[in-house]
Amino acid sequence: MQWPVPQLQNLKVSPHEAVDTLVQKIEVVAKRDPAYYRRRLQLLAGLGYGYIVVVFVLLFGGLWCLRQLFIAMQNTQGLGNLNTFAGLIALGFGSLFFVRFEVPKGVVLTREQVPQLFSMIDELSSALKAPKLDSVILDARMNAAIAQRPKFGFIGWHTNYLMIGLPLMQALSPDQFKAVLAHELAHLCGDDGRVGAWIYRVRRTWYELAERFENTPAGGWLFRGFFSWYGPFFRAYSFVHARAQEYEADRRAADLVGAHHKAEALIWLKVNNSQLSEVFYPDFQRQAIALKSPPDDYMSTLLKALREEIDSDNIQHWLALYLAAESTNASTHPCLADRLSALGYAVPDSLLPPAQRAVTLLGDQLVPLAKQLDQLWEKEQKTSWPTLYQRSQHKLARLDRLNAKADHLLTVEEKIKRSILTWAVAEKRTVLPMFQEILKEAPNHPSVHSWLGFLLAEKQNEAGVDHLKFVIENDLALKGSACAWLYSFYLKQAQPELAEQYRQEWQAHQKLWRLALQERS
Repeated sequence: MQWPVPQLQNLKVSPHEAVDTLVQKIEVVAKRDPAYYRRRLQLLAGLGYGYIVVVFVLLFGGLWCLRQLFIAMQNTQGLGNLNTFAGLIALGFGSLFFVRFEVPKGVVLTREQVPQLFSMIDELSSALKAPKLDSVILDARMNAAIAQRPKFGFIGWHTNYLMIGLPLMQALSPDQFKAVLAHELAHLCGDDGRVGAWIYRVRRTWYELAERFENTPAGGWLFRGFFSWYGPFFRAYSFVHARAQEYEADRRAADLVGAHHKAEALIWLKVNNSQLSEVFYPDFQRQAIALKSPPDDYMSTLLKALREEIDSDNIQHWLALYLAAESTNASTHPCLADRLSALGYAVPDSLLPPAQRAVTLLGDQLVPLAKQLDQLWEKEQKTSWPTLYQRSQHKLARLDRLNAKADHLLTVEEKIKRSILTWAVAEKRTVLPMFQEILKEAPNHPSVHSWLGFLLAEKQNEAGVDHLKFVIENDLALKGSACAWLYSFYLKQAQPELAEQYRQEWQAHQKLWRLALQERS
């Protein structure tokens, strides 16, 4: 059983403890001598190109020597076969590196459509001296990102895409949105000009090539051994640089737009992501209980939900969890608390949502663009929505079978399953009394205590505390979630000492849990 708490990106588990250890060592070196680390990083970034060039020179140098031998022997048949063989090798060699990349999905925006948005982009690009953007694409994500697609494989000549999520524009104010754009465009520049941006880019290139060679049955043997070591090693060695780029991009955005706008953009991005994942998406997907085909108003409904006021208790809860999380080596993005600290921003006691939203930059194109995204989403969901419908029907059928049984014939586990299914596909309000009845029959069942603790703590009911404490003492797998809920609960109750106690216990548990998962993997 898993509670509906935010799935924080920076709490993901690193798959290899060795990589984590290497990153920690490199962090020490980079901090002690930044210039030395930067020189080593540039040389290491060039090593991938060097290896490819060496293989190319040796391979075709050998073929050239063999060609000269055939010429000396006047063996025209062998020379013809060799030329054909060399051409095939050249084609195969090129196919290993010249990969075709798909254009990011979404609606391509033009200057004529949304002049205000492009005016903001031009202003930021000019201030940052960022490279030219080839395309600006509006998509359905709560995010903004820069995507670079190489035209000539590892050689480069990149096409630059700026992807902007319409939900992001609805969630943030124009200044907060501008700070997000400035952050993304800063990644194209790098912290030390083109070299920094190049390293940031090839970090992903070498890792993707390593994965490609792992899955290449023929021809990849020349590079598989080298890149299977080099790709992950360079990714780990450049981790410090990539994280520094995140801080630098934040700093540049703060310089251009204001530190408080950048900080509040980070906060509202987190809060609105949690609002969507924990409130909107579960409710929206409940339509699959009755609808066999995907609805045609996904984006319109999502935008409407983002316009509604978020419950203040939920804001406090989600923000408390994000601020308590720590940076790990599982992601180059620092945790929220570290990023806010670097910006010199202190979270106020009361944080008001933006009065004006960045969708105003789209002018009268907002509704038509939302409809286009509705159509794209509906088209993409044609294959996956029926599966969601079938799963919902399966859950309903299972719930009906359990409801058809008399209570005295149900086992404790069946009663728990019936309660969870009621939460998922029926009436949530009836779940609390259902678990309270189960507790009378199974007073020491951790899952029952965990659900009761969550349901009561969500209502700020003191009775949930004892249930959560029971979980902490009796179930290691659920301990982290229980500590997180107690931390949030005591913050809302204005008891910072108790809140801090459970924050520390939660963080300590997360570290131990990551180590346990690493050993298991």
